[in-house]
Amino acid sequence: MSCSATKHETLLEGKYSPTWQSLSQYKQAPDWFRDAKFGIWAHWGPQCQPEQGDWYARDMYMEGTHKYKWHVENYGHPSEFGFKDVINLWKADKWNPDQLMDLYYRAGARYFFTLGNHHDNFDLWESKYQKWNSVNMGPRKDIVSAWEKAARKHNLYFGISIHSAHAWTWYETAQRADKEGTKVGIPYDGK
Repeated sequence: MSCSATKHETLLEGKYSPTWQSLSQYKQAPDWFRDAKFGIWAHWGPQCQPEQGDWYARDMYMEGTHKYKWHVENYGHPSEFGFKDVINLWKADKWNPDQLMDLYYRAGARYFFTLGNHHDNFDLWESKYQKWNSVNMGPRKDIVSAWEKAARKHNLYFGISIHSAHAWTWYETAQRADKEGTKVGIPYDGK
């Protein structure tokens, strides 16, 4: 379903509105947070597939950087094989959220947060707003739901962090082209 075809969603009413003044009312952490001294946050998504660091999806388009060079050597030029292709290499086939949550709980964690999407704007759930998500591409699994199910089974508080605020500028590097070498001027796949 396209964004224009989705029905209007009603936001839940709450104590806070999306303003700094409203958020400044927040003075105290919830009781459970004061008592849960340790938690785990999984910053895990398709950016982990190449095992080259967190900002791989941006840096692979920055000519001359270590990640750019690694990408060209291992996958090919970003005009021919870009991050959209890396996403489809990420299968999460050895991922076992229940086993991991058991380990986290035994290590003392009492809450767990997962990445909902990174700056690459790739949703790790079955998003109804866009096709760029982990159910339609890559592992073809609802990563967020599986983490949530495992966390709740192990009595851990569960949360999701969304990093899409930078998506508009973060991927500008994918709009570029090489300035040197044999691929000068050939646009990367972001075009």
